Amino acid sequence: MTVRIERAHVRDVTRVKPLWKLLLQRYRDYAAGDWPVRDPKEAWERRHQEYLSWINDGMGVIYLATDDEFGDTGVIGYAALRFVDSGAAMNLGEAIGVIETVVVHPDHRGQGVGNQLMATCRRELEKREIAFCCIETLSTNSEALAMVESNGFRPYMTRLIRRIDID
Repeated sequence: MTVRIERAHVRDVTRVKPLWKLLLQRYRDYAAGDWPVRDPKEAWERRHQEYLSWINDGMGVIYLATDDEFGDTGVIGYAALRFVDSGAAMNLGEAIGVIETVVVHPDHRGQGVGNQLMATCRRELEKREIAFCCIETLSTNSEALAMVESNGFRPYMTRLIRRIDID
């Protein structure tokens, strides 16, 4: 296996659709019915538009992990990185990076592909002189949490959520 990390162009965005759908299934598994997960078609339509917008506006990048020996698209993983205003309260610089998505095909997990994608995002942020980056994952996804923490992330803010119509 020879993995290459390459920056995606707008024309490449549809290549990540199968991985996005796998990610949604993992969300379903980890949410265990506690949290509603969108229908895959609707979720992809929303995310596809976001990815196109981020790339076109220069407010984000997508990196593809490819292996020519893998499937129709050759894409075995990807990371989506967005650049946002850091907010008013914390002095994190003018902008921070938000890693919106990191997903690796199940056949390639545990082989360092996710770490390569994370390192590529880090280099992009360094190039842009962005000092801080954040990422979210479901609190029940211990596998993702371990990978993220091994890449130097640590708890910062805690997002708590509840349904309003249930007491």
